[in-house]
Amino acid sequence: MAASQKLRRIHSIREAEESQRRTQMESSLAKLRFLQNALAATLEKTSQARALIASSVRSGEPVDRIAALQEMKATQRQMTILPARIAAAETDVASIRQAFLAKRIERRQVESLLDTEHAREVIEANRKSQSVLDDWHLSKRAKTK
Repeated sequence: MAASQKLRRIHSIREAEESQRRTQMESSLAKLRFLQNALAATLEKTSQARALIASSVRSGEPVDRIAALQEMKATQRQMTILPARIAAAETDVASIRQAFLAKRIERRQVESLLDTEHAREVIEANRKSQSVLDDWHLSKRAKTK
């Protein structure tokens, strides 16, 4: 019975740790998605800036051309930074996912031990109740003789 209580306590700790790892993994996945969306938005801004340059050439507006060139410079900076950040975030997600899966395995191992302990307790309870019934039948038989 004491081993069962200790296993339950360990199981609750493993569940809490697994939940914490899951939260970390979801957070890092959200960060990765944010960076990927930022990269897609940067690509879109690049094409818009190119279109603005083309229209400013046709219209002859120097202000539009200057704004488009500045936008191109900004998107080029982002295009150099974002892929490295995405790669770092992917590495982070992979390591956090591995830690999460390790905690899940640990929790399942404890659950397996708990199930085994519960099965032992059931078998022991059945054995005791059968023993009580056997004793009752023996005493009843001894009274009738």
